[in-house]
Amino acid sequence: MDDAIPGTRIRQRRRELGITQARLAERVGISPSYLNLIEWNKRRIAGALMLKIADALELTLEDIDGVTERRLRESLIETARMPALGALGIEINRTSELIGRFPGWARAIGALARSEQDATVRAQALSDRLSNDPFLGETVHRMLTRIASIRSASEILTEYGDISPKQRDRFNKMIQEESQNLTEVGEALALYIDKAEDTDRVLTPVDEVEALFVARENRFGELELAANELAGEIADVRPKARREAASRLATERLDSVIDTLISNQPQIETEMAVNRAKRLLLQYATGAILAPIDDFLGQAANLGYDIEALADTFSTDIDIICHRLTALPRRPDIPCFGYFRANAAGTIIEMLGLEGLTVPRYAAACPLWVLYRAQQYPETILTQRTLFPTGNRFIFVARARHYGKTGFGKPRHYLTDMVAIREEDAQATVYTAERTATVEEVGPSCRLCPRQACIHRVEDPLIG
Repeated sequence: MDDAIPGTRIRQRRRELGITQARLAERVGISPSYLNLIEWNKRRIAGALMLKIADALELTLEDIDGVTERRLRESLIETARMPALGALGIEINRTSELIGRFPGWARAIGALARSEQDATVRAQALSDRLSNDPFLGETVHRMLTRIASIRSASEILTEYGDISPKQRDRFNKMIQEESQNLTEVGEALALYIDKAEDTDRVLTPVDEVEALFVARENRFGELELAANELAGEIADVRPKARREAASRLATERLDSVIDTLISNQPQIETEMAVNRAKRLLLQYATGAILAPIDDFLGQAANLGYDIEALADTFSTDIDIICHRLTALPRRPDIPCFGYFRANAAGTIIEMLGLEGLTVPRYAAACPLWVLYRAQQYPETILTQRTLFPTGNRFIFVARARHYGKTGFGKPRHYLTDMVAIREEDAQATVYTAERTATVEEVGPSCRLCPRQACIHRVEDPLIG
């Protein structure tokens, strides 16, 4: 009952001021019986009447029916649907009444729920990094190798007393060198663990580049402007050659722009991160040339953000369109998109995140995502309406495409592209879900999913 908040708020405020229904009804020019229907949420209220009632109760329109209350209602409903709370019998249909009668308690519950979600995200980030980060595994391996080398050399010096002075000096030097190397590795590991305690700090080159894209909200205005001036140069290129031509233009003409952009970004610190950032920004520039942002924004809105229709319109590939959707301006009237790419092994090899959707960087994500199902149906759009343990709902849209050269006797390899949209944002797209559509319960990964009864679980959750 979306309209329950105004009536409940009016009734509660009237009682706080000690005003009778008859007196308030007289002030605003309606009958007491009609006001009673409004207060018990059996009649809608808007326009001039809402303004009169607000004035009479010394409230603003926002106090009676504001965006803040509606968002709080959505947040509380999502919290009530969390698996861990499912057995409590929460009266979801009375959420608006709670907000109207006890707004402070409602905000407190919402704040606690957000705090729990933030803690879960932090736990996942730390677990993901400390359990699966290849940098950590490599560092520990190097440390064990140095220890083994020192131990071997020291055992030889201890067990064999007839070693010549020259050989003894050689083994002592080996122990000294390996000890120095071990110290350096230990310092690197200590620094890593120190940084890992803060999930907002970057640890690896992949993290550095991801931090750059997050800071810029997946959008680089300087590249959009430069690419727009180059778009006309591929207007007459045949469709199958457009991507290659755009990539060549980006490399030849925008290389210096990208170098300057990277050099001015504090998130990019290591040489490996510079190389990775340059590759991804060249890819971004290629998409910007193929689908200039102003034209793309208009066409996307007209076509309901249909990725296949947009690919046809701009004579380009699905992955380019997915990237362009993540680069759309952040405005209330424009849906916000996240993007993920997975290979046949199920590894997420690229992602442009979406707020509220937590994805493990190095460990496997939930196998129930349509991202992994899509390769069973190549070149076909699959959609999925998902519910996460946090209560967040997303629409996933995935399509597997052939990648690499083909020929007789050669196997086909596929990559899957997937965009993620918040369910409320999906209403502005062709992928909006009917209320009767199946909702699939998924998670970020088994380590962070509290759904103990899931038959696809492969490891115990971190907590619970």
